Amino acid sequence: MSQSKHVEARELMYSGALLFFSHGQQNSAADLSMLVLEALEKAEVAVAEDLLENLAKVFSLMDPNSPERVAFVSRALKWSSGGSGKLGHPRLHQLLALTLWKEQNYCESRYHFLHSSDGEGCANMLVEYSTSRGFRSEVDMFVAQAVLQFLCLKNKSSASVVFTTYTQKHPSIEDGPPFVEPLLNFLWFLLLAVDGGKLAVFTVLCEQYQPALRRDPMYNEYLDRIGQLFFGVPPKQTSSYGGLLGNLLSSLMGSSEQEEGDENPDDTPALLRPPLPVLCLWVRGGCGRHRRPVLRDRARRPWSVQRRGGGGPSDRRALPGRVAFARERLSGVSWLSAERRVTLQPPQACPVTDGARAPGASSLTFHECGTQGRGRGSPAGPGPLCPVLQPGAALEMPW
Repeated sequence: MSQSKHVEARELMYSGALLFFSHGQQNSAADLSMLVLEALEKAEVAVAEDLLENLAKVFSLMDPNSPERVAFVSRALKWSSGGSGKLGHPRLHQLLALTLWKEQNYCESRYHFLHSSDGEGCANMLVEYSTSRGFRSEVDMFVAQAVLQFLCLKNKSSASVVFTTYTQKHPSIEDGPPFVEPLLNFLWFLLLAVDGGKLAVFTVLCEQYQPALRRDPMYNEYLDRIGQLFFGVPPKQTSSYGGLLGNLLSSLMGSSEQEEGDENPDDTPALLRPPLPVLCLWVRGGCGRHRRPVLRDRARRPWSVQRRGGGGPSDRRALPGRVAFARERLSGVSWLSAERRVTLQPPQACPVTDGARAPGASSLTFHECGTQGRGRGSPAGPGPLCPVLQPGAALEMPW
């Protein structure tokens, strides 16, 4: 068949599909739409703006819940990539993202925006997504995921545009930089660091903003990839440090530092740890309950919590972890049941945060109660493994 006949047949099928869509004949319209794609593939037609717009038009008319739509978009993206195995033409991704945005399918729209070059459109969609579906405490996380994923795709310009547009247009974000939200400040510094390409700057950023980065475990995976792409960090390997910061430290200090890390497994960066229960102290007194983060030393090292009483070696176990309100690893501590008496032993002398200090050592009574989950506020009463002092009792530490 001649080239002109191919074009004529394709246009006829496209017009027929639109006609079927206008009369609600979804199945027949979908069949003709697939034939349009087949004609494009067999004739090896080059990608053109008008063809991409036609495919996006057909996509917008398909039933969002139909399986034919999934097959159509997959095949259309494959054709638009030229058979090179890429993820599809950026312009087609943009048109698909705009259609899905109108349908309020924000999740799939975000995916297609990521593979387009429309950072501004992505930011506007994310603002609507955040304000209509998200919590106020998550405004920074919507843009953080997009910025990090754009960088993983080596699209620095779109990452910068989506960050700038989102922070300027979101009604819950104050003018910046700097911003109130630490995660937004991290993204701002990260985009500047990517332009500079200095590994030391990237390392310091990841270390200083660990509390903000712990909010989503995937941030570590994204930063691993970003470190490889822009800062020359070696590919992820198993090491005593583990993950992103392990690679950074390996590249900066060599294997000798890793051997030292084996002796202190608690130096594993908190960024790489999963969310952990909270160990805190509640003091019952005449004026009510007061939470006091007494389990902390100046070096921010863990305190050990040991059970008192006979029963063999298994009765003495330490809870590793480091304290910023005493986040501890509490796996394998079922022996700490109700009314156990324990002694808190700091690895070095330091004052209690409220200034109280007394000689000698004392025991505390632990009570079992609920847990404090990720993203929630402080518990209304003693939390898991919370030592409770009776009114008038004093907490004494051995220093």
